[in-house]
Amino acid sequence: MTESSSPLALRLQGVRAGYGETVVLEDISFELPERGALALLGRNGVGKTTLNNVLCGLVPNSQGEVTFLGESLQGVEANAIVARGLIQVPEGRLIFPNLTVLENLTLSPMWVGKLPKKEADARAMEQLQRVRIAEQAHKYPLQLSGGQQQRVAVARALAVAPKLLLLDEPFSALDRKLRETMQIELKRLLRELGTTAIFVTHDQDEALVMSDRIAVMNQGRIEQLDTPQALYDRPATPFALQFVGLSTRLMGQVISAEKDGMIVVETAYGALRAPGNFLRGSPVLLGIRPERISFGALEGHNVITPQLADIVFQGARIQAHFVSTDAEAILLETSARLPAGINPGAALPISWAPEDTLVFPHGADA
Repeated sequence: MTESSSPLALRLQGVRAGYGETVVLEDISFELPERGALALLGRNGVGKTTLNNVLCGLVPNSQGEVTFLGESLQGVEANAIVARGLIQVPEGRLIFPNLTVLENLTLSPMWVGKLPKKEADARAMEQLQRVRIAEQAHKYPLQLSGGQQQRVAVARALAVAPKLLLLDEPFSALDRKLRETMQIELKRLLRELGTTAIFVTHDQDEALVMSDRIAVMNQGRIEQLDTPQALYDRPATPFALQFVGLSTRLMGQVISAEKDGMIVVETAYGALRAPGNFLRGSPVLLGIRPERISFGALEGHNVITPQLADIVFQGARIQAHFVSTDAEAILLETSARLPAGINPGAALPISWAPEDTLVFPHGADA
């Protein structure tokens, strides 16, 4: 359920869909308020694009209901869904190479909005100005850079004043720096226009930047639906912990419970404290975000002494990777300078506050 009091743009309830006898989506439910931005985040093959195609009317749902602006989309053809204002920017941009930029944009308001050409041209130029490429109006797509072509694809969708914009991997073909620039520009533009949007992406950074809610998808289901901050700080499952952001992960077994709501977990690195409610003997997975971990043995903190494997310099941040098993990971991330004399191979004490430890039943899907 949405936490917003805004009217709903989209509502899915118990949606199931697939191809023939192959079920791709199972029990998909969420609500998206008007002006909201939702990211469908997951690895390739988990059903993100299929869900996008269900919304566009390209793949029928065999169970459940999809409601757009208060009206059911069940049995509604793709062209009619477009006419209602649900517009897609497909992966790969798909702009017409034999038409100029302006001609590419004019098509949409003429076809969808039934505008006369003169008015459609004016609408197209307005959107080109919004995405800052009006000076490229009479060039052909192949004369443009990748970033400019992406701006054309977005402007073409905006030219019909969509009530809901679906963007499928919108920045996948761009280099990292340009991708980050485009993310900020598009987020600003959609906010200014008040456009409701859904982003389909496998890029967690893109999802965190572009959306106010994220649906993490796994094996055709929504693993967790939450705000970016809550998803990062309080992942509901080991899969969400591992897929969204980096993490240190340690396996262990609960050996006691304390009166202050803490449990004590025996790990390969010794006994560690964490908040939780687990029975003695329960196998658990501990998760800690790497920026919560510090060098040194701080008083009152969980302390382990793993062997340093490597140091990775990333400009503003530095990562320290430690030796661990295949099922575990030990990672520290800091913006501070590293202590002097730290070299790979050394056994180093690191520590974190017990309350910063996330606890999951071991054996939960990861």
